[in-house]
Amino acid sequence: ARVVFVLPAFEVRAGQRLPGSKAELLGLWGTGAARPFYGALCPRCQAPTDFGRWRALPGPPRLRVAYEAPWRDPWEPFYVAPARGVPPFDERFLQYGFNRISQACELHVAGFRFAVLDGAFVAHRGFKEPGGFHGGREAELSHNRRLFRSFRAELQQRYPSSPRHC
Repeated sequence: ARVVFVLPAFEVRAGQRLPGSKAELLGLWGTGAARPFYGALCPRCQAPTDFGRWRALPGPPRLRVAYEAPWRDPWEPFYVAPARGVPPFDERFLQYGFNRISQACELHVAGFRFAVLDGAFVAHRGFKEPGGFHGGREAELSHNRRLFRSFRAELQQRYPSSPRHC
């Protein structure tokens, strides 16, 4: 059972109370006070979660696996996983960029499946907007982009029998 459990991730407008249930979240989403995480910055970084499908699940929500989502680059899922057996986070990815992408990529190459949960989600307080990052973000992103290219090559060596790649 090589599976990680994906928690759909959302942003909630600053000043709004964070939702305590899926019903509250859906209400905020309906009014524009919540949206999928990175909705304005990198929609494709969360797209494989398939928020439309998650939103349309029949209620009432309960903690369960709703569906599996196929891995696609550049997915950055938020997930829970067993304490053992999951590849460790590569600590070379410091600061901004490619940290969650590299982790999800390795999970995929290592043969893990991604199961999206219903009845659970994570929420970030405040909308992530362009220009809302610290000054060194672009340099960090550039450094980590170069690191990610070599990281992918390392995965081929680490998992030589895997038919999967990033």
